[in-house]
This record gives sequence, structure tokens and C-alpha cells, in this order.
Amino acid sequence: MSAAAIRILEQRRDDAVADLIALEEQVASGEIDAARADRLRRRYEGDVADALAAIDAAGAATPRVRSPVRVWVGIIVFAAVAGAAVFALTRAVQPRDDTGAASGVPGDIITDGGVDLSTVTNDQLETMVAANPNLTPMRLALARRYVEAGDFSKALPHYLYVLDQGPNAEALMYVGWMTYLSGDAPTGKTLLERSLEIVPTNVLAIWFLANVEYYGLSDQAAALPLLQQVIDSGDAPQDVVDEARAMIAAAGGGS
Repeated sequence: MSAAAIRILEQRRDDAVADLIALEEQVASGEIDAARADRLRRRYEGDVADALAAIDAAGAATPRVRSPVRVWVGIIVFAAVAGAAVFALTRAVQPRDDTGAASGVPGDIITDGGVDLSTVTNDQLETMVAANPNLTPMRLALARRYVEAGDFSKALPHYLYVLDQGPNAEALMYVGWMTYLSGDAPTGKTLLERSLEIVPTNVLAIWFLANVEYYGLSDQAAALPLLQQVIDSGDAPQDVVDEARAMIAAAGGGS
């Protein structure tokens, strides 16, 4: 499949995600009744799932051809910045139970008291989520695992399910970050800002938004105060603080 065809699929996915977000806003404002919203939600979710499946299939068969700018954003930002942010900062600001520090699952969502969380596989968590679909902390924990592994196609449906139930800061944050990495920085910014409206002190969301402003939108003036917030928070690990300071220095600012 050609690069242009893959980009069309990516645009279909992004449009369906945007439609879902807009639908929830219309439901909240009373513009759409529940019955119609359910029909539209199923259609949009089906569009997302179909596009993701087609993208995955095309990616397995065809090397991705991307512009130099997309390569720079996708490789440099994701590998050097997102890797540190998602893996290190998530743990710094959301500490886990001692038995589950490596599992990506908060200890308090497993209730039998006898589970070694490091032994819980993604498949087992999927089974738990299927049996308890509205147990949001468990679903978010599973989705976070997928994000940390870079498996966005598996994470996204879980975040969309959470958002179907209502606004959620973590789901908005990660959907915003994934949307940015897909090439849509303006929508990613909007979703991250909505996440921060719910939890203004979320350092990981601030860090993500700073990177979207700095790299995705080339708005260093908007990024600098966000980077300073990350540095001043006391919650960011040293490698993220160092990266934030380097970004400020490169922009000609000071920290």
C-alpha cells in the first residue's frame, strides 16, 4: 500500500476520533439525544477500529514513507522525549504499589490481596476488563501499558471507552498525545488542554503539551512556561528536567 493510501487511512482514524470527542460534547450540551448518540458512537467507534486494523495490516506489508519533518518529529521527539516522559515520568507522578511497580497496574485495583501484579499479563488484564467493563482504573492501567509499549492501536479503544462514560483527564491526555504523534498537533493540543482543565497540576500532561507546542506547533513562546512548570514541579525525574532545560536553552530562554 502506498504512503498516500496509508495517510488517507490515518486521516480516517483521526477524523473518527475527532467525531467521537465532538459527539461527547454534543451529548453533554443536550444537542443530541441518547438514542441518536448511541447510534453515532457505534458508527464512529467502528470507523476507528476499521481504520486502525487497515493501518496495522498496511504497516505489516509496506514500509512507511514519511517526510523529513514527520521523521524528525516521530523519531526524535518520540524516542528521545516521549520515551523518557511516558516511562519515567508516569511512574514518578503515579507511584505504584511495591508488588506492581513493574506491571503498570496500580496495586489498589486488584482486590483479592494475593495477586503478584508483576505476573499479571496483558491478556489476563484484558479478561479482567472484559468481565468488569466499567472498572475505569483497571482499564486505564491496561491502556497505559499499551502506551508505554508504543502499541497505540490497542490503547486507543480503551481510552475511547472511558471517554464514552464522561470526561477523564488521563484518557484525554493520552488520546491527545497519540493524536499529536499521528501528525495532528492542533487536535492533540486541544485534547491535552481539556485534560489540564480537569487536572491542572498533572505534570505529565504539562510535559506532553510543552512538547506539542515546542515541536508540533513550533510555538516556543507557549512551550517555555510549560517547560518551566515541569522543572519547578519537583515531580519530574532528572532526565526529563534535563531535557526541559535543554529545550529552554535551545530556544534562548533560561531556567
